[in-house]
Amino acid sequence: MSKRTGINQADISRLENGTRNPTVSLLKRLAEGMRMELRIQFISKNNISG
Repeated sequence: MSKRTGINQADISRLENGTRNPTVSLLKRLAEGMRMELRIQFISKNNISG
């Protein structure tokens, strides 16, 4: 993962164990490394059933 994203292994580990909060830029790099699309959405609470 580190090679595909350009993010060092220590930072990936910190993300995985919750000791680092990712930036949007970092999330984009992770998504690209996993060949995925990053989507960030605001969804109205009124449209969520529960």
